[in-house]
Amino acid sequence: MNIFFDLDGTLIDTIYDISYAVNEALKLNNLKQISLEEVKNNLGHGSKNLITKCSHDNFSLKLYDDYKKIYHDNLCNLSKIYPYVLDTLIQLKNRDIVLGVYSNKDENDVIKIINHYLPNLFTYIIGKRSNYPLKPDPSLMESIIKNNNLDINDFYYVGDMQTDKDLAINLGVKFIYASYGYSKVELDSEICIKNFKELSYLFAKESDK
Repeated sequence: MNIFFDLDGTLIDTIYDISYAVNEALKLNNLKQISLEEVKNNLGHGSKNLITKCSHDNFSLKLYDDYKKIYHDNLCNLSKIYPYVLDTLIQLKNRDIVLGVYSNKDENDVIKIINHYLPNLFTYIIGKRSNYPLKPDPSLMESIIKNNNLDINDFYYVGDMQTDKDLAINLGVKFIYASYGYSKVELDSEICIKNFKELSYLFAKESDK
């Protein structure tokens, strides 16, 4: 069995560090700072889209580069693991379930965050790669699945945003909606968890089938 996870709003509450970086970059570029809620509402489609929306279409390469540098230097200051994540991941790993992370963040940032908060738990840590489009495009995950002979028929993707659901649909894998995350609207999903601990119960039942 393979379970891959989104990062922001699913494994880790990263919004405070993201909002800090966004607003510091806006300030450096003499643009109006915005609320944490507005930053949250603009997540899900990569950093360029985030900066474009948070700057109210005043995007520039300098603004984007400022944001990336500030965020990379402040990835792990205010972010917090969601309740039950660590214990549940350990339980899943101990059941020989293959665990992975796939985020639209820069891959170096994903690796740094995971190694800081949740080290030694994931077989795959994947972020944005320059030669692949962002999720929900399935190309990068299809490559990972194919090159590592992962069983797509026993594959789950856990996330909190429409982007994540669309990725699962595009891949043809089962989607688990983390309803505690950042989505502005409740997503329609056959499988929904209200807290991370529910995954332990869910996959205990799956292993009994």
